[in-house]
Amino acid sequence: MADTRMAGEVRFDVFEVDLRAGELRKEGRRLRLQEQPFRVLFLLLERAGGVVTREELREKLWPANTFVDFDHGLNSAVARLREALRDSADKPRFIETVAKRGYRFIAPLYTAGPLSPTVGSQPSLLKKTSLKSRNSGKIWIATMVCLAVFCAIAIWALHRPGSDAQLAKIEVVPMVGLRGFQATPSFSPEGTLVAFRQSDGANNTGIYASVVGGEKSIQLTKGSGDCCPTWSPDGREIAFSRYGDNVLSIFTIPALGGTERRLYRGPVSMGGGLSWSRDGKFLAFSESSGGSPTRSTIAVLSFADSSSRVLTFPPPASFDHSPVYSPDGAQLAFIRSTVAGVSNDIFVMPANGGPAKRLTFDNRPIMGPPTWTADGRELIFSSNRGAAVGLWRVSAAGSDPRPVAGPVGEAEWPSIPSKGNNTLLVYERSLSKYDVWRLELKDPRHHERAPSALVSEKGDKMRPELSPDGKKIAFESNRLGFWDIWTCDVNLAACDQVTSLHGTAGRARWSPDGRSIAFEFHPRERSEIYIAEVPGGMPHLVPTITGADNLSPSWSSDGRWLYFASKRGSEAFQIWRIPAQGGSPTRLTNNGGISPVESSDGRFLYYCKFEQGGIWRMPVGGGDETEVLSDVEGGAWPNWALSPEGIYFLPSRKFPKATIEFFEFATGKTFPIWRLEREVGWGLGLSRDGKSIVYLQNEFAESDIMLVKNFR
Repeated sequence: MADTRMAGEVRFDVFEVDLRAGELRKEGRRLRLQEQPFRVLFLLLERAGGVVTREELREKLWPANTFVDFDHGLNSAVARLREALRDSADKPRFIETVAKRGYRFIAPLYTAGPLSPTVGSQPSLLKKTSLKSRNSGKIWIATMVCLAVFCAIAIWALHRPGSDAQLAKIEVVPMVGLRGFQATPSFSPEGTLVAFRQSDGANNTGIYASVVGGEKSIQLTKGSGDCCPTWSPDGREIAFSRYGDNVLSIFTIPALGGTERRLYRGPVSMGGGLSWSRDGKFLAFSESSGGSPTRSTIAVLSFADSSSRVLTFPPPASFDHSPVYSPDGAQLAFIRSTVAGVSNDIFVMPANGGPAKRLTFDNRPIMGPPTWTADGRELIFSSNRGAAVGLWRVSAAGSDPRPVAGPVGEAEWPSIPSKGNNTLLVYERSLSKYDVWRLELKDPRHHERAPSALVSEKGDKMRPELSPDGKKIAFESNRLGFWDIWTCDVNLAACDQVTSLHGTAGRARWSPDGRSIAFEFHPRERSEIYIAEVPGGMPHLVPTITGADNLSPSWSSDGRWLYFASKRGSEAFQIWRIPAQGGSPTRLTNNGGISPVESSDGRFLYYCKFEQGGIWRMPVGGGDETEVLSDVEGGAWPNWALSPEGIYFLPSRKFPKATIEFFEFATGKTFPIWRLEREVGWGLGLSRDGKSIVYLQNEFAESDIMLVKNFR
């Protein structure tokens, strides 16, 4: 077994662990690692060479009176640690799984300064002892004693009796036993029932209600587009949204089932969530402004005459959604987002309208509406502000957000009873994994063989893009929490993280020479264009248009220009281009455009439109635009790829309708290439030689309603 005495900094392979600062670094660069995976690493390093049992890890990571899914939590912590270390459970270099017992750290350790192994399994390196080392033995022992005391104090501080984690006494259990997907939970006012959306095929989809602590659920509606229930103040009725054919309808139904009553019908709006006023007279919702789903405001619908009144007036480049009344009915919280969709923050305003106060300043994704605590003092919300998606709380008077204790895993769409049991909370736990698949082509119209998985690393992925030589693939992934750009070798599947910007990076595009990647990044309210050399280059900003959302970059065929889409205020996205080395941008389109791609001969520019289906074309030097293909859905602008012979595209992302198709320029005809076996993700890429298509396919997805007891 290893020598358990540890210095303040320990090294192994290319990694350094600063035990005092709680940091893991790789070749001097700090890696993001959450608290629990780091504590697992600390405990394994403390017993390097020896087995640390799962029971020991459980006792250290969770207090005795905390009730969670320990196996899931520990497995997740170890998996995240292995991801950070690029380690493998099958062929471990650092963390070995000891079957039915626990884990063991197996690599040699070195303390800071000159490399000197501290793992006891290396006796040959420790046999010779010089006279100088014997004379300094007392100093060395004293130093080790001090460090041991420091580590003991640190461990005691983490696990001392009376700590917040132990006082919480939180129990987290599944709420619903139904098959399929459960989402958008909403507590009844007294906290005895939970309404939610259920999806398990066409016959079992709709709004359901379940008794807290009960075994059965009641199906209330049967609409495939039904979503987002909310309760009346007396608990007798439920309001819900129904989406279909770009139309939003709002209905009410008795809480125990009965006849539906439609209250509203209008254009689909961005965001979701409904909230019933505490006096029962109004329903707050997100209403489309000007018929556009990306221009929505908070409005209230009157039950007396079905009229609606607008309460918020967001800035031109923003939209408001997800309203929630406070328990006393005096305030209304909501989310304000930018059109790019990844910058979200919580605001609160008087229930009857008036100035809105901003509570969070994160400019990060928020998953679902917030919920008020029963005393009306705080709001609970879901965000990735701590890298992984989780629940946070913020004071309604304004404060720095704090993490919510208890929920494990992906926690979204929280709900708390407004006047009943204030120690209960429910939330949606969603887990999914998309892998990158490759389909090889025999010719433009036909596939060569069945597709195969290309990249199956953990985490969600989007918008894959093959390098010009076909040897690497770039994509965006949240495998370490934040959305960053990654590249993987297509043969060895060795992956590298290109960005580490603690935000949302996406839409990676290779330069024609394969030396650089252009991408969009959302540092604050607005998105910007960046370029990073690969491998190892530091991303740098490409100044484009100040005060606008600048996104969706792509290179000209000669590498001299960067095309991008830009939108300022209430204007539509338009296509611009700028010299790749910097300069003044030039506007190319007048009727809207996003996702630009230049043809291989440099003559034409192909693009989509943000709120309109189809693919369009115009001469690079300027001129009239022409619709080339109308079969691409609006909002699906990353799901096509250009070749010299035509366009590969996905008419729909939903299984079983999802089929990769090819539109041939020469004939004007469309040919099916491959029918996909599962639901696909966002993005479609094509190799430069036209022989390989890459896309994303869902490997697993689940969504459950979780109940938190003894919530504080």
